Amino acid sequence: MSSKDISFVLPLYKPNPNWHHRFLDNVVKARSIFPSSVNIEFVIVNDGFETPELLNLFEVISEKDPSITFISYPDNKGKGYALRTGVENASAPYVVLTDFDFPYEHENLLTMYHDLQKGYEVVTGKRNHTYYKKLPLKRWLISKGCSWLNRNFLSLYINDTQSGIKAFNEAGKKAFLATTIDRFLIDTEFLQLVTHRNLRTKINEVSLRDDVVFSNMGYAVLKTELKNFAQLVKQRRRFEKEKNVPSIAQTEQLSDIIA
Repeated sequence: MSSKDISFVLPLYKPNPNWHHRFLDNVVKARSIFPSSVNIEFVIVNDGFETPELLNLFEVISEKDPSITFISYPDNKGKGYALRTGVENASAPYVVLTDFDFPYEHENLLTMYHDLQKGYEVVTGKRNHTYYKKLPLKRWLISKGCSWLNRNFLSLYINDTQSGIKAFNEAGKKAFLATTIDRFLIDTEFLQLVTHRNLRTKINEVSLRDDVVFSNMGYAVLKTELKNFAQLVKQRRRFEKEKNVPSIAQTEQLSDIIA
C-alpha cells in the first residue's frame, strides 16, 4: 500500500529559464495549505524537450526532495500522453492533474482533496468569469468555442472540459488510463468517459492566479484537435448505441416473457 495520500501530476514542455525556482516555490505553497499529516508526491513528466542542463536539474531536485519524481523522454508526444504517463506512475489513492505553473489558486487543490475524501470519484474545475476576463482574445474564442462544441455535439453537462485542473480516485484513474488522445482534448475524452461510466462527479469553480502567463496555441494544433474532436463525436454515438443494446440479463427476461 502506498505511503502517499495524494499525487500531483504535472506535464512539462519547454520550460522558461529559471523554471525551477518558481516550481519549487509552488511546491512549498501547495504543501503549506494541506495538513502536515497529508503525504504529498509530485510527478513531473517532461514531454520531449531534453537538454543536459534540464536533466541535471531534475536529478538535483529529486535527490534533495524524494517526494518529487521526474519522468522524461526525448520525443514530444503531447499533453495527453504525458498526463497518462504521470498517472500511471502516481502511487497515491488520490490524483490531481494541473499545469506545471499551478495556474489556479492553491486553495482549489485542497478543496478537491476534501471532495475526494467525501466520496466523489472525480472532481473537475470550472473556470469562473474572472478567468475569461484575463484571456487574450484568441484563447477566449478557443475556450468558448470548445464549450459550445461540447454542449452541442457531445451533450456534456460538464461543458468546460479544458480547465486544466482535475482530481480523481482509483475509479477515476481507471477511466483516465482508458483514454487514447495524446493531445489537449484528453480532458474532454476523460470527462466523456466519466459521464459514460456514471462516476460520481463534482464541479468546482476555480480561480486563476494573477501572475499566470498564457501560451500561444498554433493553428496546426487546432487542426489536430478538430480531428480528435471528430473521434469523440463518434465515441459518443457508440456509447449511445451501447445504451440501447439490451444486456444479457434483459435479453433473458424478454425471452421468459415471450415464452
